[in-house]
Amino acid sequence: MLTPKGSPTLPARALAVVTAVLLVASCATAGSSAPPRPVASPSPSGSAMEGPQPDDPWPGTSALTPLPPPDGPWPETGELSVFFCARSTVFDACNDRGAATRGEIRKVRALLGAAPEVEKVRFVSQAEEFRRKREALRDRPDLLEGADPADESAYYSARVGPGDWPALVRRMSASPGVSNAFVIRDDYWPGKADVMVQLCPRADLSEGQGKPCEGRGFATLAEKNAILDRIGDLPGLEKVYFQARSHQAPMFRRRIVPEEDFGAYLPEVFYVKFTTPPVLSEVRRALGGAAGVFLVGPVDATTKEKRL
Repeated sequence: MLTPKGSPTLPARALAVVTAVLLVASCATAGSSAPPRPVASPSPSGSAMEGPQPDDPWPGTSALTPLPPPDGPWPETGELSVFFCARSTVFDACNDRGAATRGEIRKVRALLGAAPEVEKVRFVSQAEEFRRKREALRDRPDLLEGADPADESAYYSARVGPGDWPALVRRMSASPGVSNAFVIRDDYWPGKADVMVQLCPRADLSEGQGKPCEGRGFATLAEKNAILDRIGDLPGLEKVYFQARSHQAPMFRRRIVPEEDFGAYLPEVFYVKFTTPPVLSEVRRALGGAAGVFLVGPVDATTKEKRL
């Protein structure tokens, strides 16, 4: 979706970045050989973030009242993504040109190799990204009509450690053939919670994604209370946090480089801590089918389907 000047509209840019956030949500240790190094978590003004109570306060009918997200600490590690121009794109850097050339892609690889912050690099080709999309949409073949690998963006994905991330992103973004680049800081939830329950996002972000959220918008208050009741019935429950929309902007600013205020696009999330780590499949069965739930997953993605 293009503006008259060829710039991606806010929903288009938001979808590109927010989708990436959700794909790596709460995966602080995924792909990393060492645990993240925590740092203090000042707000943009330099003081600790004063997280508002959920919906200030939670106006619920559930027996549970969820806690607001904790202040930190935040890791100094993250994931850098560098996307290349494809045959079709929505980014200014790719206007009036075709797909990135092999030479341009090799130049970016050299830049990554010279960056002290970069630890591990992986290249995903247009063909591989197309295969991923085809697998993800295997139940929605209508969404693949007319799809072509040439329209997919190849990209580099790299683990990054402490360093000047804004400068790193600027160098990558300025390289010919690059459509956009950004760093997503690792989330701080591993260790603070075991399970995340993501609620339905804005209607425009669930379009074409299929059930359970397509054709609807954010979870309603009644739905959130019903979900909270189900969470309250889970054995071994210790704490429940709720990351409301009022928390999203300050949380998002800490995670994305360059800074973008897409907090309104992120889904609200319940984070659940147990006294004894549960079996994820049992939690999914307990919450499965609840209206307003987008997905139930582990906070640390390295656990996958095991006991958390």
